[in-house]
Amino acid sequence: MFAALLPKSAPFFEMLMEQNTMLRKAAEENIVLFSSDAEARYLCYKRIAEIENEADTLYRKIGRSLSSTFITPIDREDILRISQGQEECLDTLQSLAARLASYNMPEILFPAQKTVIIVKDMFELTTDMLQGLHKRRDAHKTRAFRTLREEADSLLAVGLAEVMDVSEQTPASLPLVLKWMQLYTGLENLLHQISELFEHIEEAVMKNV
Repeated sequence: MFAALLPKSAPFFEMLMEQNTMLRKAAEENIVLFSSDAEARYLCYKRIAEIENEADTLYRKIGRSLSSTFITPIDREDILRISQGQEECLDTLQSLAARLASYNMPEILFPAQKTVIIVKDMFELTTDMLQGLHKRRDAHKTRAFRTLREEADSLLAVGLAEVMDVSEQTPASLPLVLKWMQLYTGLENLLHQISELFEHIEEAVMKNV
C-alpha cells in the first residue's frame, strides 16, 4: 500500500525514444531530399518541417514533466541534455532542408548525398544506445560512431575541395559555388550537433550501465 502512494515517474524513456523516432524519420526524409529534383525537394522539406513541429511539442512536454516529477529513471540533467540534443539536431535538419529546398540546384553532388546517408546511420546508433540505456545493458557505440564521423568528415573535405577548385570556376558558376559552401557548412553543423547528442547519451550510459 505504501508503494502505491509513492510518486510515479513520467515515461521519460518512452518520450525520448519517441523524439528519437522523429529524428530518424526526418533524417530519412533528408536522404530523399538530397536525391530528388527541385519540386520533390520542397515536399520533403514540408514533411521535415511537420516532424520538427511535432518534436517541438514533445520537447516542451518532456521539459514540463521534468519540472513536475520528483523521481526520474536517470539523472534529470541527463534527460534534459539528451532531449535538448535531439531537439537541436531536428532544428538543424530543418534548417538544412529549408536551405536546399530554396536553392535551385541543378544536381546534388555525391559527397553530400553520401553524407546524409551516414547521418541516418549515426542516428540509428543513438537509437541503439537509448534502448540499451533503458534496459541497462551494454550500449557503447563509440568506435562505430567515430568511424562514421571520420567518413563523413572526409566526404565533406572532398566536397568542399571540389566546389572550391579554382580551375573549374567561372563568374557564372560563383553563385552555385556559394550555395554549395553554405550547404556543406550546414552539414558540418549537423555533424557537430549529432556528436554532441552522442556525447550526452554516452555520458548517461557510462553512469547507468
